[in-house]
Amino acid sequence: MISLREVFTALYGAYRLARFDPGGLGVFDVTVQGFWRSFFAAVLVAPLYLILLLIRYSNLPNPLPLFRFITLEAIAYVIAWVAFPLLMASLARLLDRDDYYIRYIVAYNWAAVLQNLLYIPIAILAAAGVLSIALSNTLGLMALALIVAYIWFITRTALEVAAGMAAGIVGLDFMLNVLINTVVEAAIK
Repeated sequence: MISLREVFTALYGAYRLARFDPGGLGVFDVTVQGFWRSFFAAVLVAPLYLILLLIRYSNLPNPLPLFRFITLEAIAYVIAWVAFPLLMASLARLLDRDDYYIRYIVAYNWAAVLQNLLYIPIAILAAAGVLSIALSNTLGLMALALIVAYIWFITRTALEVAAGMAAGIVGLDFMLNVLINTVVEAAIK
């Protein structure tokens, strides 16, 4: 089990990375145990994500049963948290970055907490109709730009790769998430 202190320490490392401080990497537990514990970040994000899902569900024009909706979204949530680290395991080997893989995934997972704390509230306010479409789109794009820069920095720093390689990896991550979301949206309709 992960301790509260470990969670706060990891989130502090993610915060330092968000400030583009490479020293944030030194805060993480980059052991195999630390790798597995970093997936606890998904548990931290889940309540906020569930609120977003319930609001989205209430806005569906032809809602399917709630249990099916939540089940599909839960499966997609788990896949989204696991697919990229699995893909990166192979890609890190191909790029001769095996030695940096655990450090990268640990930082990547904990950074997802901060990313979601930035993006999900915007999505919730947009789905609830609190924000206008124009404002929610603007804020969403601004958040996405910050998140992309953040993940690019983590990728470049943790894997010790060139800027272009880091951009390609971030692009691959983005495309994988688009694919997962597209499949889930098709299943919901």
